[in-house]
Amino acid sequence: MKKRRDLRACISLLREVQSGGDVNLKQKQAVDKAIDEIKRIWRKSNPKRHEVYSSVRTITEELIRAFLDCD
Repeated sequence: MKKRRDLRACISLLREVQSGGDVNLKQKQAVDKAIDEIKRIWRKSNPKRHEVYSSVRTITEELIRAFLDCD
């Protein structure tokens, strides 16, 4: 139960970021990918530790690339 609540909170926070006025298209797409990755973990009843770590890494890399891109 706690896992679902935590993941739902993460998705909610990411959607808030995505709806912000100063977010460009690349950043919105990165947030979409992060939400999809969270949903992928959500669907697994008992994800292995390495699967969770891999997802966290994917989400982090995607968001950092998008938000720290200095173009």
